[in-house]
Amino acid sequence: MALHAVNMYITANLLLLLAAAGVACLRWVNSRLATPIAFRRQLRIAYVLSIAAVLLPFTTLIQQQTELIPRSAQIWSAGSMRDWSHGSETSHRIAISVASSEVSVPLQTAGTITAGLFLVGVAAFAITLLIDAARIRRVIAGAQTIARRRHLRVLSSEVVCVPFSFWLPGAHFIVVPTDLILRPTDLRMAIRHEAQHHRQLDTRLTYAYQLLRALFFWNPAMHWLCKSVAELQEFACDEVLIARRKVSVHAYCSCLMRVAESAVKQQRMSICAGMLGAAGRGVLKHRIEVLLAGHAGARRTPVTMTLGGSVLTLMLGTTVAFATTIQDRRITSEVAHRMLAAVRLVDDFPLAVNESVVEQLNRLLGTPDGRAFMRKSLQRMQEHEALMVGALAQYGLPAELMAVPLVESGYRNLPHDGHPRHGAGLWMFIEPTAREFGLTVNASSDERLDIELETDAAMRMFDRLHARFSDWGLALLAFNAGERLVEQGIHATRSRDVWQIVDQGYENDPDYVARVTAVMLIMKNPTVLE
Repeated sequence: MALHAVNMYITANLLLLLAAAGVACLRWVNSRLATPIAFRRQLRIAYVLSIAAVLLPFTTLIQQQTELIPRSAQIWSAGSMRDWSHGSETSHRIAISVASSEVSVPLQTAGTITAGLFLVGVAAFAITLLIDAARIRRVIAGAQTIARRRHLRVLSSEVVCVPFSFWLPGAHFIVVPTDLILRPTDLRMAIRHEAQHHRQLDTRLTYAYQLLRALFFWNPAMHWLCKSVAELQEFACDEVLIARRKVSVHAYCSCLMRVAESAVKQQRMSICAGMLGAAGRGVLKHRIEVLLAGHAGARRTPVTMTLGGSVLTLMLGTTVAFATTIQDRRITSEVAHRMLAAVRLVDDFPLAVNESVVEQLNRLLGTPDGRAFMRKSLQRMQEHEALMVGALAQYGLPAELMAVPLVESGYRNLPHDGHPRHGAGLWMFIEPTAREFGLTVNASSDERLDIELETDAAMRMFDRLHARFSDWGLALLAFNAGERLVEQGIHATRSRDVWQIVDQGYENDPDYVARVTAVMLIMKNPTVLE
């Protein structure tokens, strides 16, 4: 579920980028039209795109089981298995694989960094909001009520330079500078403007956009979208006042200029909401230009519907595509036990699932190179399958032992690399063991590379090991670690449970038995590699 949440969050960030681009495109097109689109319509489109960016990612929960689009980026659960000796210390990792490339970081580190960035963003923005809220509270505490009507209160304050409005549950507020009281005409226009913000729900929607800015603090598109919406809210209020309230354009522009000049003279631009600038000081010039141009906003339904519909379609397509792009490849304990249950239905070979086996399953199935290794090894195994099956049948040994050369060599007949403790061939016999089972190893001949001879030697070795220990887990451990070490482990732990013995460190290659067990489970469940 955590991965789905990450998927949704990443999708939402992409959609917010598209929403911001859509609003920018709409405003650019509007600036090129002889008769511009009504700002109220532009504002509605901005709202719709914002809502879509937040809600569309939830559709990924429905689409998470689909395979309609190839998944080119996948979330993996373990580090590279190129070096088996790394053991479990590097298995708890997360890798992002796009096509053939891969970046891997520890899973805990990735989670910590992601959560840390998210929390830092939320905390930083929360602190900013708390500071602003404290400032507004101080303004209200020192303000005087000059008008009251039902749930609306109009306040005057000596510490504000521009009118602004805000909403609290059950109450609407308009705050104006005290010097506006001396200019009744400007005061009426300021109150009408701020009251329009309340009517078109700007003061309530502000909370929603502030929450989005906190959640997507690191996304610059979110900040730009909030700024753009605030500008459109100002334009929409101006548009309504001029069109419906019969306010003189020149008088209204003069009022804007006087408020701006007063604020600049006082050098107090701390609270810039409402008339002058929830959207910023730079928008004032544009507002006045639009008002003086005298173009009444047109409906232009075909234009707005085309632009808005196109962006929504693109956002929906992005959501569907991205929902099937990130795929969780981690193998859980539940999945491993289902694999084991399927094996037990058809075979009596003793297998087990524990933490070590799950880790090895994740190395082989939860990493890009692990899956590639398994596929190639199984393909090479087909070349020797007839020989292996015949040899196992001859000695009455279980077919599961075909997993051993896959773990040892990936079914590659590897020559000796010169290291005295390293083996050679499919079964990777070291020199002393090879000679013990009748294989010639000298400067002129190395029968470990004769597949038939080394396979026969392996069969005889497993036959002897099982006869000695009467347990296939102990036989597998002895094949890798030697009979003496296994005997020491049994004596020290007073147990014949191979997992207890390896837990106490009586093994040669770390997690060897777990690795062979994982390969056996995969070989019995080939669909997991699809």
